[in-house]
Amino acid sequence: MVTVKKILGQTKPLKTIDRIIRLGKRGQAILLTGCPGIGKFAMAVHMAYRFLCQDDNKGCGKCSSCRSISNFNHPDFLLVFPFPNISPESKRNTVFHFSDSVSSGARYSNETLDEVNRFLAEKSADPYRIVSFSKKGNIPVEVVKDLIRAISKRPMLGERRAVVVCDIDQMAFGAADLFLKTVEEPPEDSLVIITSSKTHVLLPTLLSRTLKIPLNPVSDDLIKSYLEKQGIDGSHDFYIRFSSGSPGLALKAYEDDLVERRDKLWKIVAEFIEKQSLTNTIEALQRRYQKPDYDAVRNDFNILEKILRDIYILKFGLEKKLINIDIKDRIKTVARVAPSTGALRRWFKILAKASRVHGVNNVSADIAFIGMFIEFWRMKDLH
Repeated sequence: MVTVKKILGQTKPLKTIDRIIRLGKRGQAILLTGCPGIGKFAMAVHMAYRFLCQDDNKGCGKCSSCRSISNFNHPDFLLVFPFPNISPESKRNTVFHFSDSVSSGARYSNETLDEVNRFLAEKSADPYRIVSFSKKGNIPVEVVKDLIRAISKRPMLGERRAVVVCDIDQMAFGAADLFLKTVEEPPEDSLVIITSSKTHVLLPTLLSRTLKIPLNPVSDDLIKSYLEKQGIDGSHDFYIRFSSGSPGLALKAYEDDLVERRDKLWKIVAEFIEKQSLTNTIEALQRRYQKPDYDAVRNDFNILEKILRDIYILKFGLEKKLINIDIKDRIKTVARVAPSTGALRRWFKILAKASRVHGVNNVSADIAFIGMFIEFWRMKDLH
């Protein structure tokens, strides 16, 4: 189970949460914010343990309530997260226990149910793990309707209910509007916890109705210890620096072998800056994104942002701040001929736009990256 001892860092947020649980405050939904893998899921589940524990809200891990939460089958622990709809023509199963197996319209294929169960199994083993899907997921309107219906009823076992909505920014179109009433006026018997890594896309009305608890970057030493407990050599500075204080991102960087992926993308970027050949760059990008995996493309946007960041800060001589420290000599060489700091700042804006149109507007990876590099090329002081 997720105990305080398993929460990495977060001293101040834990004190705030302890006060909320002790005082029994339930009149306002709680919004946990922070980058992916920083511990929002772990913190939300920890709060559910505390809130529903039968031993004076201690989160004992021994009572029937705590044991049920550990298995994600407590009837008064309502957990929702984005998931992919695989084989949408098949509508055999409900995927969350609060959806009525007879009347619910939120029905999905066996493959989708398998992915939901895999998410739960992996999060149960390690709440910091970033679980990847081969297809982009969301929280469908039908699931949100079932959730609202379940929240409107009395708790089934006791007098309390904990509701956790992970990554609320990934709710399907219209779903957040439906859920807004619940956020504005949570039932007295319910603790509503929502999480988001992208608060800038949330409805202003939703943000204004929540108690926001930002989670802090975890120290390098704690991330190193976390990686070593996973059987990973924590001495590789790249994974720790790449994570920006997120244990989950550090683990994912290792498991996705981002060093190899980074090296291939770096070659494209370096040749683009040094040789100034847009045609060769476009051809390289077309080859790279012929059959892209969604998560791999998201990784590439993240990698590119950190490569450009390193080039940018080298313009100011901040070598010790490099993320890609293992290739610092190569970055130094490229930084000497890279565009001005003003142009690089514009590149960051172009990168953010390309990432958004791919992630939100579903523009294909090759079009998003090629369009981005064409915009880079148009910066006059690159030529």
